Amino acid sequence: MTHYRAPLNDRIRDPSMGTTNPDRTENFTYFPAFIHVTGKKVLVLGGGEVATGKLRILSKSQADITVVAPEICDDIAVMVDEGRIVWESTPFVDTMVNGAAMVFDATDDPYLTARVKAATKRRNILLNVVDKTAQCDFIVPAILDRSPVMITISTGACAPALARIIRQRLETVLPATMSQLARVARDARQKVADHLHDNVSRQRFWTHFFQRGLQTHSARSICPEDVDLALRQFVPDGSSATVPGGQTLMADVHVDNAFDLPHGIARAIETADIVFHEDHIADDILTLARRDATVIPIGCITLDEHPERKRESIAQQSKIFARQGFNIVTLTQPITH
Repeated sequence: MTHYRAPLNDRIRDPSMGTTNPDRTENFTYFPAFIHVTGKKVLVLGGGEVATGKLRILSKSQADITVVAPEICDDIAVMVDEGRIVWESTPFVDTMVNGAAMVFDATDDPYLTARVKAATKRRNILLNVVDKTAQCDFIVPAILDRSPVMITISTGACAPALARIIRQRLETVLPATMSQLARVARDARQKVADHLHDNVSRQRFWTHFFQRGLQTHSARSICPEDVDLALRQFVPDGSSATVPGGQTLMADVHVDNAFDLPHGIARAIETADIVFHEDHIADDILTLARRDATVIPIGCITLDEHPERKRESIAQQSKIFARQGFNIVTLTQPITH
């Protein structure tokens, strides 16, 4: 089978592109990344409530955590008793940071902070001084925990309260069952790869599987048997060469930003393989498309010499691509005078 391929969506990467939001061109102050800390040393200085907050997050990782403090509060003492962290009660010395992947300073002691900063800088170790952004090599974002799914929100330390509010709103949108859904998918990746040998089939399968699994009206958790059922339904007669038909949608867009876009249209754009769009569709909306999606401008249908013929041509192209298993979205916008 021959599949259509075209240049990928570069709208979210091209700084020269016009945009409805000029602030999007602002450079990152902090680079967003996740650090692998399994089996690595992480040092936390301080034994009070501030240190406790960091330790609650760190203890969910598989890092080797050491707390340096002359005294520790009850919550930290429980973590020590449970064997989740190690407590070092002796005064801080520079060599304590040796071999650490990162260091957290939660002491609120400017003199000690200066010593710690000098020690970590000499050893090229990342340092976070809690609530002292100017002293930090890295910051910790607001976290929405749906392990193994981890969603982080950061304002680059300029508005932490806003990041917390965004996280709280997302808590009400993303179901708790997302955790189980991700675990089931993780364990089934090889099984799905054994059944579906091409990327198009696998991508289509997982898209459909996750969409069904994230439906808010689902009353039960996803289990491994759901993957088996989905594979049987997705691949008739056990043929791994079968690619199911894709979906097509032609939508009139009446807004100029992604926030006000109807949820159904937004979800269609996010899962589309190919997006046809009129020239005056806002870039803010087009950035919803996946990075690997093909985004194709089609001018302005209404102003075309033969608008109905052009609509029919796009509809025919969409059908061809859909038969190859692609999801197609065509976005038009009525002209107002």
